[in-house]
Amino acid sequence: MTIQVNVDEMVQFLTTLLNTPSPTGDTQRGIANVQAAFEALALPTRITPKGTLIVTWDGEGDDAPRALTAHVDTLGGMVQKVNGNGRLRLTQLGGWMWGSVEGIGVTIFASNGEEYRGTILPVYASAHAAPPAERKKVHTAERMEVRIDARTNSKAETAALGIRIGDFVAFDPRVETGGHGFIRSRHLDDKASIACIYGAVRGMMAAGIKPAQRTTIHISNYEEVGHGAAAGFPDDIVDLLTVDMAVVAAGQESTEYGVTICAKDSAGPYHLNFRRELEALAEAEGLDYNTDVYLYYGSDGEAFWRAGGDVRVALIGPGVDASHHYERTHRDSLEATAVLIAAYLQS
Repeated sequence: MTIQVNVDEMVQFLTTLLNTPSPTGDTQRGIANVQAAFEALALPTRITPKGTLIVTWDGEGDDAPRALTAHVDTLGGMVQKVNGNGRLRLTQLGGWMWGSVEGIGVTIFASNGEEYRGTILPVYASAHAAPPAERKKVHTAERMEVRIDARTNSKAETAALGIRIGDFVAFDPRVETGGHGFIRSRHLDDKASIACIYGAVRGMMAAGIKPAQRTTIHISNYEEVGHGAAAGFPDDIVDLLTVDMAVVAAGQESTEYGVTICAKDSAGPYHLNFRRELEALAEAEGLDYNTDVYLYYGSDGEAFWRAGGDVRVALIGPGVDASHHYERTHRDSLEATAVLIAAYLQS
């Protein structure tokens, strides 16, 4: 049965989640946000020692249990060094390019519990002070710094603020919705996919439909560093449907308006029969979908395979343009992905 997805509700949930900082390694706020949303649907939840959220949804059957996974952790930074001028050098959390973060606002979560605002800038940020040779140099960690919105011009003054090496730094998402159905924000990877899972569950519940099999919803918190879904699943699952953003860029088949089914990424192919089943479901639902290959991409499903998971793994997701930069997707893509998730859960 094709379910009706409340896209407005899904976008509202997504907007709240995008505005909740959850850089990889410091994801408690994001996990709590998602946990509250699923508990409001009367689904049992728990948090693993690693910090992963596990949601259990009883199905019509229990002979071939399944799982869905998506990740709440995002790109971010960590204080690596306090410079002599009191500004911060960052080390990267996740795989982003330094040029993609120039000029963005950040929140620094200080060791003493305080939060400070700041901006990522080149060391030579002022056009009136940068020698011509400096303007041509490539951005690197050593050539970028965080300007803190506090009175500090030395290491000692920054230390007095409570900021230490190892403190987390979250990037502003800059969420915008509207605009002919587009959604612009950092961290659509992978909060858009969590919204799609939530939308599918809400739609099925509204229609009074349970999943065909007991289903575990696994919201991981270390995907951006490669081991998010390495653990946390029941021992008896047979399928793992990974939901993560689809790469929209030159040379790709994915679009911002439909759902993509990934055949292969940098780690190799996904389970062929599982993929074929998802393609058949997408066609039966009349969805705008594409099958694609991602050359520079890995997923949480593969993390579980590497950890020894003896399951079928497939990957689908909404199309996201400019991934790991200032990203964009469309309401139609969220809807198509949610409908495919619901069709799979009923199959």
